[in-house]
Amino acid sequence: MRKRVTWPAYLPDQIARDNLNVAVNVLPAANGYRPVKSVAAISEPLSATFRGGAAFISTDGTAYLLAGTANGLERYSAGAWSVLLTAMSVSGRWRFAQFGDAVIAVNDVETKVVDLNAGTAAALTDAPNGTSVAIVGPHVVIGQADGNKLLVQWSAFNDHTAWTPAVNQAGFQPMLDGGEVMGLAGGEYGIVLQRFALTRMSLSGDATAPFTFQQVTNNVGCASKASIVQAGRTVFFLSDRGFMALDDGAALRPIGNEKFDQSFRETVATDDYERLWAAVDPKRSLVMWGIPGFPGRIWVYNWVLDRASTIEIAFAGLFSGYESSVTLEELSVLYPDLDTMTISLDDPRFSGGDPRLYVVTDAQEVGALTGPNLEATLSLGWSEPFASQVARMRSLWPETDATDGVTVTIDARQRIGDVMDVQTGAVMQSSGRVPIRCRGRYMTFTVTHAAESDWSFDQGFDYDADAGGTR
Repeated sequence: MRKRVTWPAYLPDQIARDNLNVAVNVLPAANGYRPVKSVAAISEPLSATFRGGAAFISTDGTAYLLAGTANGLERYSAGAWSVLLTAMSVSGRWRFAQFGDAVIAVNDVETKVVDLNAGTAAALTDAPNGTSVAIVGPHVVIGQADGNKLLVQWSAFNDHTAWTPAVNQAGFQPMLDGGEVMGLAGGEYGIVLQRFALTRMSLSGDATAPFTFQQVTNNVGCASKASIVQAGRTVFFLSDRGFMALDDGAALRPIGNEKFDQSFRETVATDDYERLWAAVDPKRSLVMWGIPGFPGRIWVYNWVLDRASTIEIAFAGLFSGYESSVTLEELSVLYPDLDTMTISLDDPRFSGGDPRLYVVTDAQEVGALTGPNLEATLSLGWSEPFASQVARMRSLWPETDATDGVTVTIDARQRIGDVMDVQTGAVMQSSGRVPIRCRGRYMTFTVTHAAESDWSFDQGFDYDADAGGTR
């Protein structure tokens, strides 16, 4: 008898029965999973340890890539990093927000401003230092201003250079209820993420008091500054209760409860929460939280499908960005003889602006997940092919477009608590069949795609099996 199994959701926190308990180096798809590609570097290494990155598009449509380091600030151009600021000592994270053609950069040491069009950076002398920054309406807002963990301060109306309180709507607000200001999210309204509360920051229309503050919740807060990431009108973050999403500044919902929260807690100690990196891949509706290492581990969540997976790669940091634009002058450096170029000058890769997730390697190289496919593993927890009966397995047929590099293993047992009895299938035949023989009442199925093998989707598998007796 032939039966079909479609890969279910990755739910490592639940009992391993008829759900995926392993989904490594794959991305959730509507009816299966897709591969994750390896990191391909875009340039030589940064000059110092990576502390944060972002990308921005100026008003003339040019895309720029910035990286904050332990020593300063660098800009990516024509395949190379140029140093904008140096001789700094930054032990925390750089965070960025765009205000017109200026980018405000905070690092808990000194607030900087980058002129996108001029390609220069300098101190934003009147602004406070801080640990977070966002744009709310016509104001730049900085969290933990000048070292005060409870203070939020904002700039003058439509002026990122003026910060004198009570002048042209500039001001500040001590967040006395809710604990430490962990981070900010911006837009037409702001969200102040505190240690034990979430507070909405709304424009009031009053020139003397431009903002009003209303708590969204006073019993859920942010447990990690490093976990905060924004996608449109949704803010994702890690709380003491697990991973959360705040929609439209009002609706709070758990996204990892009974899915991957517990798996995360078993992997990452609370002392390491500030070592996390968070980033959004808007092109594929993905948010990622990663703990760096060799290898490191990344939890991936697709907010459209409400499904998760994991990635295991060596990395030192993550950030969201755009492909950088390339000018004709810069192009001439890459291609000295433009007449011999095999790529059109109109190719989108030169215009920049395409959303992209960037990964920083242990060698401080910035790259993207565009290399050959990584080794990928999908494992279905205990299933019972025939209720209360022994199953005799004869072969398995992976539902994938892979033609090679596929390995199948089955752990078959009479009782789930029995000793492991793993059987490995042979190489996939030209017919798509993987011969594999085993017997047992309960079985786990694991499909592995070899590194650098060519495939684009895996939906599950068919298997041929006969029902036996009860022993």
